[in-house]
Amino acid sequence: MSAGAYFTALAARFDGLVEPLNTLDAALGDGDHGTTMRRGLVKAAAAGPGLRAKAFMRASGGASGTLFGLILHEIERHLDAGAPLADGLARAEARIRDLGHVAEGDKSMVDALAPAVRALAGRGSLPQAVTAAAAGREATRELAARRGRAQYVEGGGVGHVDPGATSVVHLLETLADIGDAS
Repeated sequence: MSAGAYFTALAARFDGLVEPLNTLDAALGDGDHGTTMRRGLVKAAAAGPGLRAKAFMRASGGASGTLFGLILHEIERHLDAGAPLADGLARAEARIRDLGHVAEGDKSMVDALAPAVRALAGRGSLPQAVTAAAAGREATRELAARRGRAQYVEGGGVGHVDPGATSVVHLLETLADIGDAS
């Protein structure tokens, strides 16, 4: 499968996720996460080989555009150049932790990404990584945010699933759904 097929499938998937993601984000942030992700993914799907993640970052903008762009860059390298997915996602996770000053348990995208990275590092399959990411996303419901806008919401957003963690799960599910054997 090519990165082009992946980004096209991802853009189509996020068409239906704009409102649910915006609703999740409205409880914890500024309410535009779904819109931002879709805007970036539409541009990424239209970009040429090797330029898709960069197109996403430019179009989505802001901190989340950069952070999600790191994941998408590694997936793009995996699909276009055969780079190991486990290594790439681990590299993206490390950069996200560094740039965002975020750790697992802070109620962020890392809460879904880190378990997926561990599953892949343990020679797990992509479906196992998706399952691990989904469990990490669900665990954010009971966490109080320690980073990002959600930390300023009364109660730190306890009771709400993190929208960034939700999007990480969708990125990985789409990769699994379109047939990547990783």
